[in-house]
Amino acid sequence: MPRKAREYIDQNETIYHIVCRGNNQKRIFLSVRDYKKLLSILRKVKKELQFYFYSYNFLPNHFHLLIETRQDSLSKIMGRVNFLYAIYFNHRYHRSGHVFQDRFYSSIIDKEKYFWTVGCYIDLNAVRAKIVSIPEDYRWSSFSIYSQRIYDDDLIDRDKFLSYTGVANLEQARQEYVDFVKSNIDSWEEKQPEFIKSQTMI
Repeated sequence: MPRKAREYIDQNETIYHIVCRGNNQKRIFLSVRDYKKLLSILRKVKKELQFYFYSYNFLPNHFHLLIETRQDSLSKIMGRVNFLYAIYFNHRYHRSGHVFQDRFYSSIIDKEKYFWTVGCYIDLNAVRAKIVSIPEDYRWSSFSIYSQRIYDDDLIDRDKFLSYTGVANLEQARQEYVDFVKSNIDSWEEKQPEFIKSQTMI
């Protein structure tokens, strides 16, 4: 069967919501070490290639990313991430073959219209999956980075993300984003836009 085409236009200076799923819906994280390894790989690739990294959420059989390309293409970035993780996963669990279903799915995000909405969608993924009841309780999500007043790690480009809100004061923007995510915990299904409703993310 031919490989399903990826649903994106590979271009620079573009924001993408990316989803990578386990092959045949199998788990791609079997231990805490696996989650930590993917974070380590993302950190490594971010140092090697040019892109902004805004959000992530790792669920047992898939993960979400929100990134903005710069000089390097999306296919190059995700090809590197998935290649390194597949090598690690197969070696650790003494297996071979595909780790991921296809390669990845992505959609282009309009930062003027949907940027906060997609960030919120990603941050609430573990809540929607009923793993936790509030997003800050989920360890493998970037929401905890936004909920902190002080954040000194360079993995997530938090200030860049917050600058797109149009709020000049970044601390005010951070608090408004956190409040926006929390305000949608109980009513997200009704408020999400059609372009997300049409995608099967979980």
